[in-house]
Amino acid sequence: MPPPQKGHKILVYHDTQFRWIMQNRSGFNELVIEMAAAVNGQKLVATLPRIVNHSMITSAIDFGRKNGWTPDKEAPAFQCKYLRGSFHMPPAATD
Repeated sequence: MPPPQKGHKILVYHDTQFRWIMQNRSGFNELVIEMAAAVNGQKLVATLPRIVNHSMITSAIDFGRKNGWTPDKEAPAFQCKYLRGSFHMPPAATD
């Protein structure tokens, strides 16, 4: 079943239609991006600062694509964080 459409915004970027939504999670912003087509693909989840601009959304898409985000294939969410003017991968969890 596709995710609910309410609150999502559509963005066409590099000839691909994406659906995105900004959520506030306990004092920080979380950006969720996925392909608009119903492919049940991997989501990109980015942690953003309080002040957000539109260019951060396209930058998140570019960063994700360069670092292995595959929005057309099913996989766990791709996580990244916006810090000091650019996106970064979160540190790897150690056991």
